[in-house]
Amino acid sequence: MSHALAEETASLLTALRACAGNDSIVTDTATLALFAHDVYRDGAALAAVLRPTSVNALQAALPVLAEFDCDVIARGGGMSYTDTYLAQRDGAVVLDMSRLDQIVEINTDDMYVTVETGCTWKRLADALRPHGVRTPYWGPLSGMRATVGGALSQGSVFLGSGLHGSAADNVQSLDVLDASGQLIRTGSAVNVFARPFYRNFGPDLTGLFTGDCGALGIKVRATLPLKRLPQESRYASFSYPSAHALLTTMAELAREDLVSECFAFDPGLQAQRLKRSSLAEDVKSLARVVRGSGSTLKGIGESLKIAAAGRRFLDDADFSMHVSLDGRSSVDADDKLRRVREIASARGKEVENTIPKVMRADPFANVNSMLGPNGERWVPVHGIVPLSAGANVYAACEAVFERHADAIENVGIETGVLMCTIASSATLVEPCLYWPDTRPLFQQATMDRDYLAKLATFDENQDARKLVATLRDELTDVLHRAGATHFQIGKFYPYRVDADPGAAELLAAIKRHLDPSTRLNPGALGLDRH
Repeated sequence: MSHALAEETASLLTALRACAGNDSIVTDTATLALFAHDVYRDGAALAAVLRPTSVNALQAALPVLAEFDCDVIARGGGMSYTDTYLAQRDGAVVLDMSRLDQIVEINTDDMYVTVETGCTWKRLADALRPHGVRTPYWGPLSGMRATVGGALSQGSVFLGSGLHGSAADNVQSLDVLDASGQLIRTGSAVNVFARPFYRNFGPDLTGLFTGDCGALGIKVRATLPLKRLPQESRYASFSYPSAHALLTTMAELAREDLVSECFAFDPGLQAQRLKRSSLAEDVKSLARVVRGSGSTLKGIGESLKIAAAGRRFLDDADFSMHVSLDGRSSVDADDKLRRVREIASARGKEVENTIPKVMRADPFANVNSMLGPNGERWVPVHGIVPLSAGANVYAACEAVFERHADAIENVGIETGVLMCTIASSATLVEPCLYWPDTRPLFQQATMDRDYLAKLATFDENQDARKLVATLRDELTDVLHRAGATHFQIGKFYPYRVDADPGAAELLAAIKRHLDPSTRLNPGALGLDRH
């Protein structure tokens, strides 16, 4: 850091402490280094991490940050791998939203919940369960750390996505701060006399602030719809001989609006899953299966099936698909399962449903999948495509791997692809890369320590690292040219590249209004400083 920047930073910190308090400003070397890293790499050096304890405190701090022309980057659970909260120039302040985690209102009469955006999905689900409700989309599998605000800024899918879509599809109202600290309310709350009970009132301002990667405003409160907890759940798994058979089946299931989650592994990712998971890990989930089954006797029966099946049932499977479905009664759930079996068995065969059962029994487990099963580094790339395009896009991604097959083998990279459906309109295709390399700081700080202790460590592998970067770029280009969209756009995925000119100019105009100096997460969505 230059002498001039050091002096500027010292003055900034003095001013921030005056308005936010000493305990909200963190400047120790270890914390700054951690918050300058995401899952994949690191960014520029930070001046400070600001941890506001209230919306009012954050509002008071934003004019100070504006006075010092400081880049301001909001961070939720930190699960990004697309440079989203990494600074592009030294001296930025990261807003750690984790202390803005209060559940403001649970309203089961009008079926909505209002939370501060630093609330994790696990904390929210735990608070709602005693009331017999949950949000329709109820979180990513990283929900132990991932926050509501992060998911709304970045986009996320998984639990409930088969029926209800993404996080952005399941929010009614937002409270957002612009770069100056002005509060903006959306949805029905645009009417100062109204509660945030409904999304549609004039233009959809709520949608404007979803998927923005924190570039348009800082979300501080969110109101989400509620639905009753399902009375019964069912699970099924199937194996398929080809990607075409698998993805055609997934598309048919999505069009039928039957399953809450529908996800699949190709042979490469399935091999990674089987190496990571074991019967011993499944046995740890048996008590959760019993608790979630509705009756102790039924739960014991389900857990014994898991123990008996182990994971041998997938040893010979090429591609595997796993579904969870929910019903209002046993009859409703059984009817849905019967239809799922009719569709899914036309091209594949049913196998033991251990994986979706265990996933639902412990949906918010530790985020230990940020490293491979032997301690390898991991990074995914993804694209969201129409249901009819899934098989062709999968083949195009595989062609990238085939072009580099010799180099991939030489440097020790392993590949696999995750697929899932999103409501009745889209398929997510997510190629994943694993390679032996030094363990990143973020994973060391956030993963379970006992689990990390069991994993191998590796020397620096620059050759693999360079090839991973090349593969990420080529896969992203393939997906872009296939017309894919993306969650977690950050500073990696193309957004303004090949964008409709009218849409691009509208976005730039909105950015100029909300953040005239481009200080909110510069570079996100391709919106750079002037």
